[in-house]
Amino acid sequence: MKTLRVGSVSLCAVLMALLVATSSASAAVVGHEHYSGEDSFTYTCGEVLVEVEVQFSGVAHLRVGKGKFESAFFLHDNYTVSEVHTSEFGTLFVHGNGLFQETRATPVPGFDSRFLFSSVNSGQVFTLTDVDGNVLARDRGTVRQTILFDTLGDNTPGGTFIADVDFELAGPHPGFFFDICSVLGSPPI
Repeated sequence: MKTLRVGSVSLCAVLMALLVATSSASAAVVGHEHYSGEDSFTYTCGEVLVEVEVQFSGVAHLRVGKGKFESAFFLHDNYTVSEVHTSEFGTLFVHGNGLFQETRATPVPGFDSRFLFSSVNSGQVFTLTDVDGNVLARDRGTVRQTILFDTLGDNTPGGTFIADVDFELAGPHPGFFFDICSVLGSPPI
């Protein structure tokens, strides 16, 4: 992934780490929350500092599995995120609106609290525009991911991320290949 995706990806990672989740027919809803907030961070394009301001909001709920899945919590998150990336050479805007759902938890044989969590992130999850409103990249479609995760078996949301197992894109996703530093890391031509 390019630096461009850092803010959106970090937001999803924070939500996953805090809520650890999915959406399963055999699960009961244990949490439902409207959320919103702001964040900021910086990164560099070579020697050029890029400052990012982030605003996000959404509606998320957790479901808890039953039986052998009782330590597995599933996230359903309908979210919106907006970012402003600014350097001395310009400003770019990132906007995303999507639905993140963990769709399945598969127990790992030999471990009581380890699962393969499968998720789907769909919608128009990434649009990059310049200050004039010109679209530089727009992702739409679906991102499917499978991760190995240890729920720690304590029947509370959270746990330990172990590894990425699979990652698939369906639909156009030029944002994954767009080099933001080509715009913000050097003077305009």
